Amino acid sequence: MATMSDKFTSLEFQYATFRLQPYVNNIKSSSKLLKDVIQKLNDKDFPSESRLIDRLKGQKGNRQRRLVHISSPFEKMGKRCFGRIALIKNKAPMIWGGKDVIEKIEKGIDKQFIEMTNYVIHFNDDGEPIVMVEFNSAGPRLSDIEYFFRQVAFEYNIATGIKSTYHLSTNYKDLDKNIVNIFNVVVKVGSNNLVNANDTNWHGPLKNLNDETGYRDVRMELFYGRKKDLFGKYLKNIQGLKFGRDIITWLKNKPENIEYVEDLKMTYQTNEDEEPIELDFIKNKSTSLVHIPLDYGSQYTNRVFKHHVGQEFNYYLTTGETNNEPIDTED
Repeated sequence: MATMSDKFTSLEFQYATFRLQPYVNNIKSSSKLLKDVIQKLNDKDFPSESRLIDRLKGQKGNRQRRLVHISSPFEKMGKRCFGRIALIKNKAPMIWGGKDVIEKIEKGIDKQFIEMTNYVIHFNDDGEPIVMVEFNSAGPRLSDIEYFFRQVAFEYNIATGIKSTYHLSTNYKDLDKNIVNIFNVVVKVGSNNLVNANDTNWHGPLKNLNDETGYRDVRMELFYGRKKDLFGKYLKNIQGLKFGRDIITWLKNKPENIEYVEDLKMTYQTNEDEEPIELDFIKNKSTSLVHIPLDYGSQYTNRVFKHHVGQEFNYYLTTGETNNEPIDTED
């Protein structure tokens, strides 16, 4: 998501790894398989109508999520690609988004009808590709990019599966096993995402509230008093532990589920003798804040964008660390 100053725009990026499953007797790595997907998208004879996919097509209701893959040229001798994908907003006319949709987007026509997301992929020839994806709350998410790539991989028999996994600031792979007490949970799920989260039972109370009250979005806060026993240890919240562990297991088994939750915070203990830990699951992704200089038209050039984003990606790949400090706008 971009924030503007007089001279810069600041874009937030997150990181993830793609894993692709090859067909039998195909020994290509995930990076080489994803390169094949990108190359197919880059081919001049790739059907223009295939560049627009409705992710919700065939589902109940009249909801749409129309995605348009704009471009993904290779750079650095094929080691990297800079891509763009757009989401057509629901307010766009039904007839908008025909075969000339990419030309319209490239020329800046009807900008009010789309939200754009930038992404960069670094290919490790014998390993797994890493993606640096812009966070745009109103635009395409990582799961949308994964979905688009999956459709191309299936259509052209490149891979049998593709999965993305966010890089986390705090890894909770074993947290469901290690957590020994829980004091509070804050969770918010939008009405649309209650449908998407139907592969688990922890969200049942939220769904019931949604149905009984008529409110579209539901936010639930659960608190457990921090009372201590005679030995100075906090009393156990047995029922709360199960609820918290169910949510963590749901995220651990399918990390992309985090996109279905609009807010999720927990305060817990992994050791009875230590102070409670607070974790914000939504903000728990490795994140970079990239400041890109603007030209006189309050825009940034493609060359400047690639330079600054590419530098930050190199820094992350080399050190595992990110820059996320806001820019100092004082003179």
